[in-house]
Amino acid sequence: MPKTTIPTTALPHNPPPGMGSVRLVQFTDTHLMQDPGASLRGARTLPRLQACLAHAQRHFFPVDAVLLTGDIVHDEPAAYGTVDLLFGGLGVPILAIPGNHDDPGAMRRQLGHVPFQVGGQWITRNGWQVLLLESWFAESADGEGQLGSAQLQSVERALAEGVEPHVLVVLHHPPVPMDSPSLDELGLLDGPELSATVARHPRVRGVCWGHAHQALDLYRAGDVRFMCTPATCMQFKPRNDFAADDRPPGYRAIDLFADGSIASEVVWLEGYRDD
Repeated sequence: MPKTTIPTTALPHNPPPGMGSVRLVQFTDTHLMQDPGASLRGARTLPRLQACLAHAQRHFFPVDAVLLTGDIVHDEPAAYGTVDLLFGGLGVPILAIPGNHDDPGAMRRQLGHVPFQVGGQWITRNGWQVLLLESWFAESADGEGQLGSAQLQSVERALAEGVEPHVLVVLHHPPVPMDSPSLDELGLLDGPELSATVARHPRVRGVCWGHAHQALDLYRAGDVRFMCTPATCMQFKPRNDFAADDRPPGYRAIDLFADGSIASEVVWLEGYRDD
């Protein structure tokens, strides 16, 4: 059966009944610290995340799950307690993966309870397998990511053996170049291997990630949608390595449809100001 064309239009804020959709919201690169007033490059990370969450609750909730795709804290594991307070009471699964600034062991200790899930996979009610890949690795020197041969083999098995008709792959590091040389050096070291795996399995319909503090939306491997989501904190200018951008906090809303199509939009908090 031929694949359904993936729509490029923005998703409706409230999908009509009967469309068979599952809604996710993705927050990434929140960079929370133990001090609630702490800043990253002048951006107060906690108020910006709170503003993104409040905006999503007004415009996109109810949702089926929340994605937290890495650099959830900024080298301070005590801040996972803030994550628990912010997201633990939303009443939906919170699907989390570690980024290069996270501590995977501390994440699992502090968020190892319902509604949180760290890594693994999540199966939707409408035929999607969501794979939560972990690109953090202990030997990373400067923040680059790597899945490693064992995890790539696990992904291959999951894609070969899964019975759900559609797959969304979620990770922290960019699996494809972002056209910023220095930033690309800190991407996913085995990105070509992951892309090759994706290309071998037509069930994969989308790949989404963070890390780059900017937005990207393109198609690779036929009609697979590749999506980078901006940070809830500060942004980097596209194609300009690590120069800070003046774009506001952002997040992504994603609708996964039963026919395999994806509707998604990046949401910017235009007009946001730090107090």
